[in-house]
Amino acid sequence: MAFCQLAHGQDALARTRLKESGDIWVGQKSTLIVELLAPGYFDGAAAFDLPKVPGVLIFPPVGSPVVSTETIGDAAYTVQRHELMVFAQRPGTIVIPSSEVRINFKRQPLDHDSIPQTVKTQEVSFKAVLPPGAEAGQALVSSDDLDVIETWQPVPGSKAKTGDAFVRTISWSASDIPGMAFPPFVAGSIPGLGIYPADPLVDDRSERGELQGKRVDKVTYVCKTGGHFVIPPFTVHWWDPAAKEMKHKDFEARVFDVPMPPEPPVPWTAKLHRGWRAYGMLTIGILGGAVLLALLAYRFRDALVRFLARLRPRHLAPLNPPSVVPVRK
Repeated sequence: MAFCQLAHGQDALARTRLKESGDIWVGQKSTLIVELLAPGYFDGAAAFDLPKVPGVLIFPPVGSPVVSTETIGDAAYTVQRHELMVFAQRPGTIVIPSSEVRINFKRQPLDHDSIPQTVKTQEVSFKAVLPPGAEAGQALVSSDDLDVIETWQPVPGSKAKTGDAFVRTISWSASDIPGMAFPPFVAGSIPGLGIYPADPLVDDRSERGELQGKRVDKVTYVCKTGGHFVIPPFTVHWWDPAAKEMKHKDFEARVFDVPMPPEPPVPWTAKLHRGWRAYGMLTIGILGGAVLLALLAYRFRDALVRFLARLRPRHLAPLNPPSVVPVRK
């Protein structure tokens, strides 16, 4: 495929093309080649302002650019060839718009000051095709050597108890795919379990121009209470372009029970607090009742006096009074 037309009207130039021709699978790596041409000598690394395209992952160049020289007309240029990885995550026509690249160069090697320049790449488009058997909107990787491994430390089992923690590790690796291009693992939520995902660990390595991408996802599950728990199964889907078929790998669900913890004993301080609280409430009740009775007695004092007067004992005349004995003289 021929390069796009050179950008004119500036000292430094940029030209852009897509390395692959024809349709590209969703999830498959495509390579965007950007050549930067400086009328002299580059001074420092180029800085790419990557465009943001919905449903597309664009990664900056990895490693050092390929450097060459080229003469255009009467002008001599130093050329840097950069390769950017592009992953379409949706089917349809993908348009990568023009973007800016900031460079510094010197017209002569011994020049004291470098010249800052901003160049623009050209717009590039291609068509992304959904592999047969894949579902639209499904996070997909296209690789013929994808490897996914799941491990548990420890494995959830029958001896689990409240407070236990289980670490789930999912390791991804594939050629020509950077670690951040793998589908993110979604742990979800499970009532009664604390779920704490860690930031993914990316360990991409490039050797002789070949990229080996690796990413490790870790999720910690903590038993916060007792109950019956089911950590759902996990399935990885990917497209194998060499075999031209959809593949998948299943990881089983983890089912376990956690006994309900016994009620914690009440500390003596709490018991003492409860006793003083009960004593205080009783004292307040007695004092309140006494005050209420006193108020009622004062309010109805006249009626109370009359009522109490009725209760006083009466002294009646005896029924058989003693006879009077005359006194002898």
